[in-house]
Parts: sequence; C-alpha cells; structure tokens
Amino acid sequence: MLFFKECKKVLFSLTFLIYLVAVIGFYFTQFAPDSEREILPPTQGLEDYGTIAKEVPEILMPKAADGLVTEYLRGYYTAYPIGFYKKVKLSEKKSAQIAEIITEITGISKQELDDFSDFEEGGMTMMPDGNGGYIPVLKEVVLPEIKIPDTMTYEHFRELMRKADKIIGGGSDYSDDFIVGTFSLVPKTYEDALADYNAIIEKDRITGAYARLFCDYMGIIVAILPVFAAAALANADKKSRIQPLIYTRNISSAKLILTRFAVLVITLMIPVIVLAFVGTSGVMKIYPQESIDFFAIPKMAVLWLLPNIMFSVALGMALTELLSQLMAVFVQGVIWFSSVMVSTELTGGIGRFSFVCRHNSLYGRDIFMEDLGKFIFSRIFYTVLSLGIMALTIFIYSEKRKGGLNVIRKNLIGKSET
Repeated sequence: MLFFKECKKVLFSLTFLIYLVAVIGFYFTQFAPDSEREILPPTQGLEDYGTIAKEVPEILMPKAADGLVTEYLRGYYTAYPIGFYKKVKLSEKKSAQIAEIITEITGISKQELDDFSDFEEGGMTMMPDGNGGYIPVLKEVVLPEIKIPDTMTYEHFRELMRKADKIIGGGSDYSDDFIVGTFSLVPKTYEDALADYNAIIEKDRITGAYARLFCDYMGIIVAILPVFAAAALANADKKSRIQPLIYTRNISSAKLILTRFAVLVITLMIPVIVLAFVGTSGVMKIYPQESIDFFAIPKMAVLWLLPNIMFSVALGMALTELLSQLMAVFVQGVIWFSSVMVSTELTGGIGRFSFVCRHNSLYGRDIFMEDLGKFIFSRIFYTVLSLGIMALTIFIYSEKRKGGLNVIRKNLIGKSET
C-alpha cells in the first residue's frame, strides 16, 4: 500500500512530468537521428579514416614530454583523481620534483625552465579578421627546445611519467589510464576502419554499438534530473505540513525511506527502458536482414544508467533531509558539471570513478572493451555508494523524528527546523 501511495505522489508530480518531457525530448533530438543512420563499411582509398589510440613510443614520448613541460610552465596540472576534473597546484617541493623529472627526460634544468619567459600555452584564440569582426585562430604553444636523449628508454620514460602522475595526485594525463589516449593518437588506416566495422557487425551484433551511444546521450540527462524529483518528494511532507504526523506514525524510518528510494528509482528508470526498446525498434527497421540483439540497448541501459539514477536520487534525498532542497540540487549540479562539462574525453575516457561515462560514437568497440574493467568498477562503485548514502539518510530521518538533528542543522544552515 505504501509503495503505491508513494508511486502516485511521484507520477502525478510536476517534477516527474518535467523529467518525462526532458528525457523524451533529449532522446528524439540526440539519439533518434543516429538510430536511423545505417552503419556502412568503410570505403577504400579515402584520405582520412579518423584517428586511433595506439602505443607508439616515437609519438608518445615527445608529446608527453611537451605536455609535462607545458603544465609545469603554466603553474597547474589537470587531473581526474576520482573521475572529476581537478586543477592541481603543487607545492614548491613537489613542483621541484616535477622539474627533476623534466630535467632527466629533456636535459633542461629547473633554472632554465623558470627563466623561460617566452612561454605561451597555445589553443584557440579570437583574432581580428580585418572587417571589424573576429575569427578563431589556433595559437601554437611556445616551449623551450625539447629533445629526448637517445639513451632514454621507453620503459624508463613510462616509469618517470608514473612518478609525475603520483606527484600530481593521480588521474593525470601521465597515468597508465590516460597517457596513450592523450599522447599517442595516430591516423586510422583502412584496415583499422574495416576491423572496427566488422566488430560492430559480428561482436556487437549491431545493437551493441547503438546501446553505447544511447547510454552516452541519456547518461547526460539522467545524471542530473533525478535529483529534482528526489528533493521534491523529500520536501513534499514539509510543504503539506504532514511531517509531524508522519513522525508519530508507527512506521519504521528504514521502510519509509527505502520505499521512497525504490519508487523514485523505478519510476525514473521506466521511461529510459521504454525509450531503449523504442530505439531498438528503430535500429531493426534499418537492418531488417541482420540477426541483432533485441535486448542489447535495454540491458546496457540498466547496467550503465541505473547507478546514475540511484546516486542522484540518494544524494537528493539525503541532502534534502539534512540541509535543504536547494543544497541537494546545488551539490548534484556541481558533481554533474564536473563529470560532464569539464571533461573533453568523449570516447576512451572512462575511469574507475567516472560518474557520467562517455562513449559518443557508434564505433570504437575496442576502446570501450579496453576500459570495460574500469567501467564495471565505476557502476558497482556508484551503486554501493548510493546504498551507503541511503543508510545515512535512514539515520538522518530517524534522528529527525526524535528531534536529534536540530542542533546539527542549526549549525549547518543557520536555523532550526520548524
């Protein structure tokens, strides 16, 4: 009875209606056009087949050295220690340790690095076009002359990169997880492109490729919107002034909180699963003669997206109970922004703590399979973390029913609950 009452609250709420419209709209504007596009075999003789990450020491070593020198000179380092962007500024001691690594790799001393005054980071900049407007121009990075000695072995170079990553704090471009994909991109050959296509047809059974793309798109929106529904449901009792009545009822806090959690997760996941089947039907229309996996997209949606919804719901419920609805949305928004908007890795950038996993391509099955262990770890991590947050939420709710959290909340938000 309680489950269906809570379902009714969610399904007839404004936040669920907004969620439904947003998810459906995102599906039809983002994924639907791709679900109607047939994957064709590569044409032989083209000049460009894209790029692919391959471990080529002759390419990786100079580019990684350039990257480390660039970050040293600009004074900060980019890292994703737990899947979220972090701007790392090192202490003088650690900065000196990085300089020692650069000196060993390039022969450039710390004094020469510090005295180099012509440094320019490079990147896109806007320049006058002569007609009163501006055009984007790629500005080249300006670095001291970097030459890696012939005596530097690739194995030792990678050891030094791992050391640099450890000094930075982990999750940098020099880690084993990212160094090849960042510094060793090479042009794809026709054979590479053909192998990629054959993997989609034979191993993915076509829908596997569309499943990754479906989850990439839908993962962006389901990582943020559920927090609104969760916060609204947790805050509904306060608005309706029935919270004191609920507190006195003979129902355990665990049963109430876990029921609401289950209701939110299920109701928010159902539209995603329905759209997964809709997407599968669209794919089947353009491959009528192929033997495809009808359940590939729905199965991947559960594995990929369910942890995102669970975490967003759990955090929304916990922070709304402890602090406020606004704080729940703000904190989840920061996490979402860090994971989605800051990262430039759209494929091949899945880490063990990636909240929003990205694979924005129908191709690159081999890249995804290389990250499969990290992908599974991240999905398990956020599932377990969500359950841990729910245990904390039960404790918070229990204490509120006893009046035990008023002092804590007063310290946190400056006023006691009424």
